Amino acid sequence: MWQLFDTPAFAPFVIAGFVLLILLLVEILSFVSGGVSGFLDNLLPDSLVDADVSVNDSSNVSLGLRALDWLYVGRIPTMILLILFIASFCITGFAVQLLAVSVLGQYISPWLASLDAFVISIPMLKAFASLLYPILPRDETSAVSGDSLVGKPAYIVLGQASFGYAAQAKVIDEYGQHHYIMIEPDPEQQDAIDMTLTADDKLMITQKIGERYLVKKL
Repeated sequence: MWQLFDTPAFAPFVIAGFVLLILLLVEILSFVSGGVSGFLDNLLPDSLVDADVSVNDSSNVSLGLRALDWLYVGRIPTMILLILFIASFCITGFAVQLLAVSVLGQYISPWLASLDAFVISIPMLKAFASLLYPILPRDETSAVSGDSLVGKPAYIVLGQASFGYAAQAKVIDEYGQHHYIMIEPDPEQQDAIDMTLTADDKLMITQKIGERYLVKKL
C-alpha cells in the first residue's frame, strides 16, 4: 500500500492528498472565527455570495455564472467546495491509475490521469454539493414578498441591462436583507428601448413582472 506513495504515477494525487490534509487542518483551526472561509467567500462576486442565483429564468445570464451556480458556488462556503473538489480529484486519480494497471497492465501518464481525474471530479463535486447543501445551517431571515421590493433602490452587480436583456442587481429590503434579482429597463420610461443600464447607474424598481423587475434611472 505504501508503495503507491512512492510511485510517480500517483504523484499528483499524493500531493493533492497532502494539500487536502492541510486545508482540513486550517479549516478546523479557523472554524470559530471563519477566517479562511470568509476570506475566500469575499473573493467571489457579490452576485454569488450569500444568495441563490436565479439563472434559470433568463437565457441572457452568462454561461460562466450558470456553471458556478450549478456547482453551488456562493451557496456553499468556498472552502468546503475546495475541499470536496480536491478530495474528489485525489480519490478519482487513484482509482484511474488502479483501473489502468488492472486493464492495461501498466500505469498511464500522471498528466493524462490528472486530466481524467479533473474531468470526473467536476460531476462528483456537483453530486457531493447537492447532498450537502440541504443539511447546511442557514441564517434565519425575515421573508418578504417580491412585490415589496417595488420602489426600492437597486444597483447592477453583474452585466448590463437593456431592453429585452436582463442583468443581475442587488436590492436591500426593509429588514436589511440583500436580494439578487434580474432587471430590465421599464419600457414605460422615456428612451427605455435605447437605454443601457450599468453598475454606475442609480436605479429604482418600478414594477415586478413574473420573475423579473423593471427599473428606471434616478
